[in-house]
Amino acid sequence: MKEKEPVVRRLRFGIDIDGTITQAPSHFKRLIDAIMDAGNYVAIITARDDGRRAETEELLSLLGIRYHDLVMKPIVWPGTIPELKVQAVKEYDIQLMFDDEEPNCWAIQQQTQCLTAHALPIPELQQEYLDLLEEYDRRLARQRGLPIEEEEENEVEIHARGAS
Repeated sequence: MKEKEPVVRRLRFGIDIDGTITQAPSHFKRLIDAIMDAGNYVAIITARDDGRRAETEELLSLLGIRYHDLVMKPIVWPGTIPELKVQAVKEYDIQLMFDDEEPNCWAIQQQTQCLTAHALPIPELQQEYLDLLEEYDRRLARQRGLPIEEEEENEVEIHARGAS
C-alpha cells in the first residue's frame, strides 16, 4: 500500500502598513522575512489609496519589506475601511491579518474565517524608523521638486509626506 503524501498548504498572511508596519518596522521586517523564507504568502493590505502606489512601494522598499501583493484602496471607494479590509481578506484568501485598527479586526473576524492580530499602538517610534522616514521624505521631496530646507544642525525639514 502506497503511503499518502503530506498535504502542504502555504499560509497566507495580510499585514497593514500605517500604525502596524510603520510602528515597528524592524520587527515586521523580521516577521515577514521569516514568513516568506518558509514559503508562505504575504499581502500588504492598506487603506492608502491606489494613487499613492509608487510612494507606498518606495516606503516598503526603504523599510526592506518584502511581499507578494500590495492591496490598496481604489481611488474611488464607496465603502468603509473595514469593508475594504474584509473584501481584501476574502479575495486574497488571507488566514491571519495584522492590523492596528480594532474596527478592521472586528469586521474581519465577524465576516470571514481569518484570524486577526490587533497590533496595539507602540508608544514611541525607534530612532531607526525616524531616520528611515527622514530619508524617505528627502527622496519624495526630490521626486516632487519640493525644496529641502537645511536647518542649523544639518537636520532636514521636509513637508513632502502628505503633500500631493
